[in-house]
Amino acid sequence: MIGLGPELPRNWYLIGPASLLKAGRLVSHNLAGQAIVVWRGESGGLPVAMAAHCAHMGCHLASGSVRGDHLRCGLHHREIGPDGIFARGSALRQRTYPACELLGGLFVYLGPEAEPPPLSVLSIDDCTASYAGQHHFPVPWQALVANGFDAEHLAAVHDRELAEPPVLEEHSRREMQLRYVTRPKLRGLADRVIALLAKDGIHGSIRALGGTMMLVESRIGKRESFILLSFLPDSAGGTLIRGLAGVRGVPGPKNRLLARIAGHLFRAFLKKDLDVLDRLEWHEPAHAETLGDALTQQLCAHFRSLDSV
Repeated sequence: MIGLGPELPRNWYLIGPASLLKAGRLVSHNLAGQAIVVWRGESGGLPVAMAAHCAHMGCHLASGSVRGDHLRCGLHHREIGPDGIFARGSALRQRTYPACELLGGLFVYLGPEAEPPPLSVLSIDDCTASYAGQHHFPVPWQALVANGFDAEHLAAVHDRELAEPPVLEEHSRREMQLRYVTRPKLRGLADRVIALLAKDGIHGSIRALGGTMMLVESRIGKRESFILLSFLPDSAGGTLIRGLAGVRGVPGPKNRLLARIAGHLFRAFLKKDLDVLDRLEWHEPAHAETLGDALTQQLCAHFRSLDSV
């Protein structure tokens, strides 16, 4: 994947459901070789992310504990505030990472200077979402994102017919969007139900946000759903995908149920890619023989413009 963008782009990464980080709890993560701990003060509040090894003498802070609104190191019981400053006048400073909680997910930013979470494309107050789980693929993130944008693959493997040529647009240096309209191929009962609901087709949009975050939106009739995917590269060249699935609409029992159904449909959709991506040695198409090839080349040029951590 040399020459196709950074191995680890600067971006926000989904590390799991925010509901698991209760008040006073501490968890550790390894994000593409960067060891961090994430914790929440005993009074609740915002999540805090820090480098996992104490700046004092290198103790892994997973052995520590939350005391009030400070993290106490397990080796010397020195306390560190949410801003990384040690208590009792110490000159030490613990490295911190920007962290936030959105749509029920917990996100951490990797990079020298944090950018706002690239979710302004969603009206957060008008969405209901749930954690959709995770899956590991032994291929680089670029191949998985490109696969998601591959309109020809969508038609070939996922039983959809393109109703019109897809359009790929670059909205900014960090955002690409593919817009398309598809119809099911009517190969089963589910396809026939969808066809009845989507008389004007299934209107879809895929956005690559900072390279390793992808927002997939779909409208069937009046119902709008989405999947927000985070692609975390690993040191072996593979990728861990985590997702949040949701629907448009204010929170309520019905929309919470629909969000869980959207997560189930996403996992079923993902399973169709498991066999075809097995032992994949993906590469950029050398020639634009089809519209799909040309769009993939355009997306690859976008990958190369991204900044590395």
